[in-house]
Amino acid sequence: MPESWCSSGQWRLEGGVRRALAALPWGARPPVGWHKVLLSAWTGRTRLAAEQCRQLLARHPDRADLGARLAVLLLFSQDGNQQEVVHLLTVAVRMNPLDGWLRFWLAEALRRTGALPEALEHLKMGLKENPDLVELWEATARVLLAMDQAEDALHYINGALAARPRDGALWNWRGLCLGRLQQTEAAVAAFRRAAKLMPRDGAVWANLGLALQQAGKGPEAVACFRRALRLRPPDALLLNNMGFALMSAGRLEEAVESFRQAHHMEPESIEALGNLAGALAKLKRYPEALDVLDAALQKAPGDSMLLNNKGHLLMECQRYPEALACFDEALERSPDNVAVLANRAGCLFAMGQYEQALEAYRRAAELDPRNRSYVLSQGVCLERMGRAEEALNLYNLAVGA
Repeated sequence: MPESWCSSGQWRLEGGVRRALAALPWGARPPVGWHKVLLSAWTGRTRLAAEQCRQLLARHPDRADLGARLAVLLLFSQDGNQQEVVHLLTVAVRMNPLDGWLRFWLAEALRRTGALPEALEHLKMGLKENPDLVELWEATARVLLAMDQAEDALHYINGALAARPRDGALWNWRGLCLGRLQQTEAAVAAFRRAAKLMPRDGAVWANLGLALQQAGKGPEAVACFRRALRLRPPDALLLNNMGFALMSAGRLEEAVESFRQAHHMEPESIEALGNLAGALAKLKRYPEALDVLDAALQKAPGDSMLLNNKGHLLMECQRYPEALACFDEALERSPDNVAVLANRAGCLFAMGQYEQALEAYRRAAELDPRNRSYVLSQGVCLERMGRAEEALNLYNLAVGA
């Protein structure tokens, strides 16, 4: 399965730093020298603008409005100590508690430090006094989504879209919320709308590709991922998702290449190696797949998922004792992993150890009672053991007779 939803990258603000600075309130006339800060900011030299603003603040240490502007410049330039940014904006909010933009930027600074509940509190306070500020609605949704409260996040995105129905970024965030809620078809529709409104945004095409893949539309997903790769620099997540789409479209050799590229971009990632091994296994290139899994296990010794996958491949090669050792080691780490238990049971069955296989299938059925295949497999074990009447009872149970 794909690793995760691909986010749309850094939050965008229409008009960028220029609009951000213009929206902040002044407590008094701008100090002499402020025009130089603006010139640097407007010409794309955000770090220089931040340094110039810092120098002004040193001459006017009591100007909280100037401190707020320094904080915003630091946020845009991705520079500086985040705690300093939070402090500067906290002082500014204390001086002007009703201003929605100050609340917005303080919440953004808090979000970047991981203080999500505090960020949410400031956003809701800002919305109380500034209900028409769409950016507050969007930012609230982003924080709620980061807190795994997708349904609440969707409410705020819908509120923002009511004010800006042609805002592509909002449609993208709506798709992310719907995807988290597993409303795949609705997510596809939202990402399609976002892509129509922002056809040059690679992240939107990547999100649409992932939603299409999860909707079972592999070929169209591949086309979207390819478009995303033309519009934005490749990254391991995008290449991994492309690999899954290629596999679902039956293009296994291309999937292998995509996973290799993902591994090249993130050599320490065991996810990329695990995905590469899976694609090689589908091509029945088992020795290569086993080598890749061994490389992954060197990076993550004892990883139950990797051990399970290796055991499954060893079974395909009819190397049952080695496979059983892998499953046993995986169960030491994850004793209630149903997939490992089922694979171990299948391995024992292939080795003719029907009684042990029966016990393993029973344990799997206890952990996942809705999976009738485990009950059916118990019946097969019993039949092989000559216990036909018991086997028949289990067969009837498995088919609901």
